[in-house]
Amino acid sequence: MEPTRFVLDSGRLPNDHEDARLIRWYEARGGDVRDLHYLSLGETWQAVAPGLTAALTRALPAHAHGYTLSPYGMPVLRDVLRDYITRTHHLPRPEAAQYDVAVSQSGTRAAMSDFGRLLLEGADGRGTPPAAIVPSPGWDYAGVLAPLGYRILAYGLRPDRSWQPDVAEIGALLARAGSGCLLVLNPQHNPTGAEWEADTVEAIVRTATTHRAAMLLDDAYYALHAPGTSPTNALLVLVTATRETSVPWLATRTLGKQFHCNGWGIGALTAGPAVLAGLARVTQQRSYGCALPLQAAMANWLRTADEAEAFVDRLRHTYADARSRVTRRLHDDLGFPQYAVHPGSCTSYLRFRVPTRFVRSGSEAHYRRLCLAAGVLPGAGSMTNPVSVPGGQDDGDEAYVRLFLGQPGPLLDSALDRLARAGLGW
Repeated sequence: MEPTRFVLDSGRLPNDHEDARLIRWYEARGGDVRDLHYLSLGETWQAVAPGLTAALTRALPAHAHGYTLSPYGMPVLRDVLRDYITRTHHLPRPEAAQYDVAVSQSGTRAAMSDFGRLLLEGADGRGTPPAAIVPSPGWDYAGVLAPLGYRILAYGLRPDRSWQPDVAEIGALLARAGSGCLLVLNPQHNPTGAEWEADTVEAIVRTATTHRAAMLLDDAYYALHAPGTSPTNALLVLVTATRETSVPWLATRTLGKQFHCNGWGIGALTAGPAVLAGLARVTQQRSYGCALPLQAAMANWLRTADEAEAFVDRLRHTYADARSRVTRRLHDDLGFPQYAVHPGSCTSYLRFRVPTRFVRSGSEAHYRRLCLAAGVLPGAGSMTNPVSVPGGQDDGDEAYVRLFLGQPGPLLDSALDRLARAGLGW
C-alpha cells in the first residue's frame, strides 16, 4: 500500500471512513502501512491505464483550464461518451430512442445523490417519505439516499438463489412503497460478483414500470465481465421498456473502475433528456463543471477505441485469473468449503464467508481486525445491513468479507499466506 501521507489525511481532523480508522489502529500498534496488503476498496493507486496518463502529458486545449458553459460536461467528452455508451450497450441512436448522455463530473455517487434530490423535488411533500428499494447485500446506496430523507427498503440476494434478485419480492416491495419510490438495480452485482440474468432484469424493469417507480441503474462494472461472455445489458432493457412512458430513470457508469482512474471522478450519465436537464439544474446549485483538463484527456483516450478496449480486455483476463487463483487457494490452502466461497463472474471482487468462530453478532468486523493484525485488510462483505430472509445473512453466524482482485498475483498470494499463518482459514 502507498505510504500513509499519500493516501490518508494528516490525522488532525476527524475521519469517518472505516478503512482509514482501521489503518490508523494498525499503525498505532506498530504496523507498517507500506507493508499492508490492502484488499478492501477497488484501488491500486498505480495501475491507471498508461494511455490515459499519456493523454495528460500531451498539450490540452487552453479552454480546458477554464469554466465550461455546458452543464452537461465538456462538450467534446459528451460527444465521445454518447458514441461510446451507444456502441458498448448496443443502443439505438439517441435521437431515435429518447435518451441522451451527459458527463458525470464529480463521481457517480454525487450523480446518484443529485438524482435522488431531483425526484424529491417532484414529490408532493405529503405523507410518509418516499422509499428507496436497494439490493442487500449491496453497495452504499443507503448512505447516499437516506440522508436525503428516503426510507430504505431492501430486497434480499441469497446464496440459495445464486445471488439473483426475486422478482416477486421486488414487486411486493414496490406495492408496499407506494408512489414516489426509487428502485436501485446493480446487475453486475457488487459485492457478490453475480451477473443477474437478463430475463430477471427485464421482468424487474417491467414490474417497476407498472408501479411507476423511478429507477437508478448502477452500471459501474458493466465492462468487467468474464472474458468471452456478454454482460447483462440492463441499460438496453431500460431504454426499450421506458420508451413509451414518462417513468424517470438514470443509468450511471463510472469510467474509474475500468481504467483504474477512480480519482478522476468521470463517468457517463444516461437518461431521458428531461431527467438530464433536471440533473444539470440540481448539480449547478452546488458547482460548475470541474476537472475539465481530465475530461479533455479522457475524450482523447476514448477516441483511441482500440487501445481503450484492449486495456479493458486485459483487465477482464487479470480479474478472471485472480478469481480462479484466490478461489483455489481459499479451498486448498485455507480449508474453506465450496459453499463458503462465492467467486462470481464479474466486478473486481471475490466474496467469501467469515469462519463461524470469528463472527460476532452477525458481523465481519472482528474478523477484519484479525486479518488486519496479520497485515491484510479485506473489505466488508456488504455496505448494507443484512435483510431478514430465511437462510440469509441474518442467521447470527453468517458474515462475509470481500477481496479486491486487482492487486498483482504475488501480493494476493502473500495476503493468503498471511491469513493462513495467522490461523484465519476455515
